[in-house]
Amino acid sequence: MFTANIAVVSQTKNVPLAQLVKAAAAIQKQVTRDMRQDWQVEATVDAFDQLSDVPLGYWAVIIRDQIKFQAQGIHLNNKNGQPFALVKFSEHWTLTTSHEVLEMLVDPSGNRLIAGNSVKPDQGRVNYLVEVCDPSEAAEFAYTVNGILVSDFYTPHFFEPKKATGVRYSFTGAIEEPRKVLDGGYLSWWEPVSSHLWQLFVENGEQEFVDQGEVALGELTSMRRLSDIAATTYREKMQRGLSLEKPATTGLLLSALGSAAPSSLDKAVAAVAKQLQEQIEALTK
Repeated sequence: MFTANIAVVSQTKNVPLAQLVKAAAAIQKQVTRDMRQDWQVEATVDAFDQLSDVPLGYWAVIIRDQIKFQAQGIHLNNKNGQPFALVKFSEHWTLTTSHEVLEMLVDPSGNRLIAGNSVKPDQGRVNYLVEVCDPSEAAEFAYTVNGILVSDFYTPHFFEPKKATGVRYSFTGAIEEPRKVLDGGYLSWWEPVSSHLWQLFVENGEQEFVDQGEVALGELTSMRRLSDIAATTYREKMQRGLSLEKPATTGLLLSALGSAAPSSLDKAVAAVAKQLQEQIEALTK
């Protein structure tokens, strides 16, 4: 089984290395003890002092004071196709970090889809984007590992057509039936007849279906990227009381820079770190 290597890095003074190490240990335990049995994933989760310390091949999760997006976290792919995530520091930064790590492990490319009956009554079969933490992402549905708050996540049973007795639909049991979205969460899917991306948001017990516009799957670098940006756009407009418009489906521009270092190994590590840092700065400034 493939083992992913996750690097957690803090770029905010609000999260010192000592706290980062504790959070990484808790998420490592969550992956090994809680998630592996349902999703057959293997990973190491380690804290690093700075991005330039991260070895080649690791998937980075970077905690920052600001990440530009209204969402607390977002996962993307770098120029070389490797996943990485940005987490905005908040009271629940460990929950968001856990959320991003788990979703990267289950769907590294951001394009994993599972067919099922639509939660929207007037639609038929659709392709759901596999985002294991989104439907129960609110802090009230989280749990603790080693005293650290981590995210609930749904199991593969989440996409089954009917509710069955004795089946666990999310790790904590907060989700009690297939394709159920809890308060503060959302669900994304691609409707093949119209080629549109749809999302269901639940806020204060009220459901809202949002048509995010046409998406050509073959032209996208990552369906997950578009889903995250669309959800962020929706929440920003809701907070400002603006009318909803379909967002553009163009991806974010990526940039890459090289670097010099004393040895060939250090040079490679420094180049990758600098490239990712430049991409992060372009996304967040």
